[in-house]
Amino acid sequence: MAGLRRFQYVGKDYSNIVEDCVARIKEAYPDKWNDFYEDSAGVMLIEAFAYITDLLLFYLERQANETYLPTATERQNLLNMCKLVGYRVSNARPAEAGLLFSLRKPHASGVSIPKGTAVESAGGVVFETLEGAEILPGETEATCGAVEGETFDERLGYSDGTAGQEFRLPRAMVIEIISVRADGAAWDAVESLADQDAASRAYAVDIDAFGRARVMFGDGKNGRIPETDAEISSAYRIGGGTRGNVAAGTITTMRDIATDGAGERVPVSVTNPLPASGGAEPERAERIRMWAPRYFEAQNRCVTQTDYETIAMTFQDRDAGAIAKARAVVRERSGEANVVRYYVLAYAEDSDGLALASQPLKDALLRHVNERKMLTDWAEIEDGVWNDVDIKGTLRLTPGVAAETAKARVKKALQSLMSAELRQMGQKLRISDVYAAIDGAEGVESAELSTPTATVDAAANEVLLLGDVEFDVESGVNDGTNT
Repeated sequence: MAGLRRFQYVGKDYSNIVEDCVARIKEAYPDKWNDFYEDSAGVMLIEAFAYITDLLLFYLERQANETYLPTATERQNLLNMCKLVGYRVSNARPAEAGLLFSLRKPHASGVSIPKGTAVESAGGVVFETLEGAEILPGETEATCGAVEGETFDERLGYSDGTAGQEFRLPRAMVIEIISVRADGAAWDAVESLADQDAASRAYAVDIDAFGRARVMFGDGKNGRIPETDAEISSAYRIGGGTRGNVAAGTITTMRDIATDGAGERVPVSVTNPLPASGGAEPERAERIRMWAPRYFEAQNRCVTQTDYETIAMTFQDRDAGAIAKARAVVRERSGEANVVRYYVLAYAEDSDGLALASQPLKDALLRHVNERKMLTDWAEIEDGVWNDVDIKGTLRLTPGVAAETAKARVKKALQSLMSAELRQMGQKLRISDVYAAIDGAEGVESAELSTPTATVDAAANEVLLLGDVEFDVESGVNDGTNT
């Protein structure tokens, strides 16, 4: 098999495969095959083989890439790898809105709007009331809160009495499992069945990249098995995402009816005086790649400064929300304790920017950290800050490129560079990175910045975000105006 030494196993493109095949044939059959002209049938077969091999190697390489967190592109593969290290990926969050229910004229008896009443926006986004409301006799208005999404209560199937049963919910975009029941009896939701005993009436839920959920029961050792022929049912909600952040005055349709004290239907109008807010998309792949390895490194305990920051950045509370930015600073070292001061920010509800974290979120984070910190550490939480950095200057464009088009590309490149999701607290803005982002925009030959003129430093509690972007196009190259 000495001839096989000519194959270059790392040269996996079409041309290298053709060259290796020709070299192998010349070595193995020097007297029988010497026609390597492009129009010969033999070369045609070689090229057909090289094409098929190149295609197969491409797919094999893609499969290999999908097994590593830094190179995986399929979201489901990212989720699977996060499960291996215990990192919980944030699901989509539903928006919330305040609703105003009104009558044309006062009613003789009270008009009830039950909890869970469904209303709809002009764009078809459904909201459900968080609590009941009542328009009192003699009055024409009542208010209550609502959350985006729809609730369903459906039968999933029947238990067959075997270990490790799974039941799939019939709808996608699941954002919350409200309850799971076996023959009408409620079971308890747990993060993992691994730490449950044989008598535990518990279930775990797995949600895939498309929001499709499956309910998993125990095997009789770790979690109880539902009785044979028990009916399995579940109440759950679907929805979530930024589509729920609808504008003020757009929720105008009652999907359910309102009734008076006698049970008679009463026509009720609905609207949202303020925009809905808080809806967010599932955690982005870039953030998963950044924080999943750090979460694994921290091992769910706070020892180093990085551990403290990772535990905060990967924290999320069902009611209070999630932390967007966190920085831990050791403020004092003494014989009694290390004082670790947190600076934190949350995501803005109505945009992709940042906002001050609510007090319930900070309280929930502090409880979470106190369960994982060293006994000799003392943690405290304060608000972080964010500041906008204006970027202005002059562009020289490639001939034939429209000024407005080039400036839009530059702005998009700068938005990517200074994304609120990816920039970290205390991270400086290097002037070289700004120039690299601008020069990388298609159609830009060069740029000269007037603001900033040097690297912009950030304080420990500060996040630098993109401010105003204004560029002129150099005279004589393309005609442009300020953005």
